[in-house]
Amino acid sequence: MTEDLKEFDKLIREKIISDVDTMLKESKNITEKIPDIKERHEKVVNARGNVIEASVKVEMAFDELITKTGGEDLVLDAKKKELHLITGVVKEDEIRGSKGLRFSKKIEILKKILKKMDDEATYREYIQSKDWKKKNSHFVSHFKKCRKCGGTEQLDSFHISYENFGKEEVSDVEVLCWHCQLGHKSKPIELSNIPEPPLLADLKRFVALRNIFAHVPASWFAKELEFDANPRYEHYFELDPKWKSIPVAINEFMSLQKEILNLITVYIKSVVLKRELFSNILLGKSYKDILEETEKYNKSQKNKKTY
Repeated sequence: MTEDLKEFDKLIREKIISDVDTMLKESKNITEKIPDIKERHEKVVNARGNVIEASVKVEMAFDELITKTGGEDLVLDAKKKELHLITGVVKEDEIRGSKGLRFSKKIEILKKILKKMDDEATYREYIQSKDWKKKNSHFVSHFKKCRKCGGTEQLDSFHISYENFGKEEVSDVEVLCWHCQLGHKSKPIELSNIPEPPLLADLKRFVALRNIFAHVPASWFAKELEFDANPRYEHYFELDPKWKSIPVAINEFMSLQKEILNLITVYIKSVVLKRELFSNILLGKSYKDILEETEKYNKSQKNKKTY
C-alpha cells in the first residue's frame, strides 16, 4: 500500500493531475500493470475470508466456555428453587446483540477462567504429591495444635498464602483439626509463581494475527504476497516480523485456531467431569440421568394442566 501511494503520488506530480476521474483512470492503468494482480487479490480475499470463518468458530467456543463455567460452584437459586452445580462467569443474554461483549472482553474473561482452572489443577496435583505430604507433616509438627480451637487430633495444614507455592514456609500455612476443617473456607487459589498455561500464549498470538488481517492492507506492488510496510502498521508485527508475509501469517493463524479449539475441548471435558463428580456425590446420580428425570417430570406436569 505504501508503494501504491508512492506510485500514485508520482503520477499526479508528473502529469499534473487535478481531476478525480482522470486520477482514477490513470491509477487503474497502473494497477493493471501489476503482475498477477487478479490472482494475488483473490488469494488475499480468500485468506481474509478464512480468518473470519475461523474466528467465528473460536468465538463460539469462547461463548460456550464463559457462559457454562468460571463462576461459582454449587449455587442455590432460592427463588427458582434450583441448584446449579457449576455456573458461568456471564449469562448468555449478556454476550448477544449490539450491547453484547466484544471479542477483546471475551478474551480477557477467558484468560481469567483458564488461569483459574490451571491453578486449581496444579494445586490439586501438588496437594496429593509426596512432597506436600512431607511438608504437611513438618507443619503439623511445628504448630502442634489447631489454630482455631487448640485441638490436637487429626491435624492438617492449609495455605493462607500462595506467594511461595511449592516452597512454603510456616508463615504460608495454618494448621486445623478435623472439626474446624468442616467449616473452613479456603483462600481462592491464585498461583503467581508458576508459568501461565500454554493456551494463554496461543491466544495472544491468535488475537494479534486476527487484528493484522482486520486492519492491515496488502501491498500490491511488493514482489511477494505481503502486508503493507507502512510505519503506521509496524506495531501490528511486534510479536513476529515474519507475519508480514501473508502466507506465513495465514498458516500460523489456522494452526493456532485448531490448537485453541483442541485445548478448549480438553478444558470443557474437565468441567463436565467436575459436574459429574458433584452430581454423583451430592445427588447420587449422573447429571444425564437427572436431566432425563427432570424432562419426564416437566412433561407430566404439562399433561396434568391439559386435563
